[in-house]
Amino acid sequence: MQISQPSVSRLSTLLRQDKCENPQFVCEILKGELEPIIQNYISLSSPVVVRFRKFNEKLLFSVEIDAERIRPFGYIPK
Repeated sequence: MQISQPSVSRLSTLLRQDKCENPQFVCEILKGELEPIIQNYISLSSPVVVRFRKFNEKLLFSVEIDAERIRPFGYIPK
């Protein structure tokens, strides 16, 4: 799967500038970027949740997906 160049550039800039200042904002941006991609493959029961926590000097991000089913391959969303 390829990610569009503008998306990569936007995420790269965001992560460089804001990752230490506002990790919750990073979670919101990641959710906005990931949810449309995930919806192409999975029927969601609820919105995607992106969380972070600090572990020593690192920020760990987790993505929670509550799915009804995996969409069949070849399915074209409406």
